[in-house]
Amino acid sequence: MIRFKHTTIYLASLSCLATFSHTVLAVDYTVYGKAEVQIANTDTGTMRYADEGTQIDAPFSRIGIKGDHKLNEYLSVVFKYEVQVKGFEEDDTDEPFTARNTYLGLKGAFGEVVVGRNDTRFKYSEGKVDNFNETQADMAQVIAGQDRLGDTITYTSSYWHNTQFSFTYAPKDDNKDNEAGFAATLIYGDRNLNNTPYYVSLSHVDSLNNITASRLAGVYRFKQLQLGGLYQHSESVDGTKSGNGYVLSASYTLDKWVPKIQFAKDDSTLRQVSEATQWSTGLDYVFDKQTTAYLLYTDLNLEEQDDNSVALGLKYKF
Repeated sequence: MIRFKHTTIYLASLSCLATFSHTVLAVDYTVYGKAEVQIANTDTGTMRYADEGTQIDAPFSRIGIKGDHKLNEYLSVVFKYEVQVKGFEEDDTDEPFTARNTYLGLKGAFGEVVVGRNDTRFKYSEGKVDNFNETQADMAQVIAGQDRLGDTITYTSSYWHNTQFSFTYAPKDDNKDNEAGFAATLIYGDRNLNNTPYYVSLSHVDSLNNITASRLAGVYRFKQLQLGGLYQHSESVDGTKSGNGYVLSASYTLDKWVPKIQFAKDDSTLRQVSEATQWSTGLDYVFDKQTTAYLLYTDLNLEEQDDNSVALGLKYKF
């Protein structure tokens, strides 16, 4: 990570592979992102995030800018503008970017309030349960509620005795369900496992992106071993679908090698057309905090058709 402090700075490009922090007229901002390349072979193309056959892609690569501007001793303006950079195929050149978290708001001793496109606090509640986040083995393959929605208001409190509360609200006119919806999450412990070796969250979403659901998630790290678990009950807003979902994950750090495994199951049929079960296993090689090479295999089992995918990839965070 590279940081610079100057009175006046001109930002020439957002594409350089480094992180910059600047002060320009009391504005602190950071350019960040993730560059990733993956070679994957997928059997039938039934699962999300992976096409049938052998593909070379840049899954979930992105670039963004975030920062804050101090207004007075009590308030600061905060902002984030982030886009996903699509893959290498010629079809992606006409529309190379898609929207990710993009918002503007205020923060202070009360916490933070932002308005715009953002991960719902229900999605946020997963913490580090998902060992295969942003791959074809992502738990969103079978578990509903992993949504990033536009036109939302998000409140996140400051931590108080290792406890944090956060809330998402979508007005009626901006919600897909044509009624106001919300998501609320209560967290105990450090979501990133930096300050505490544990993390527990209790979350509920009501009428956001056509689902109502409740979730309990937790992660515990003991030396090199990390264990995660999630239980969720989900229903469609119209009441025609409902069911339970589970995720169990484990990883073990051996110097720079990190073998990991994950099991996910859901019978609500909100993400897949039938009851879905997914087994995933992988091996990461962590060069440093920014660079990781990985190999993964995932198997998705549905009542109608199964699918599996094996992938070799390299990702660099800046």
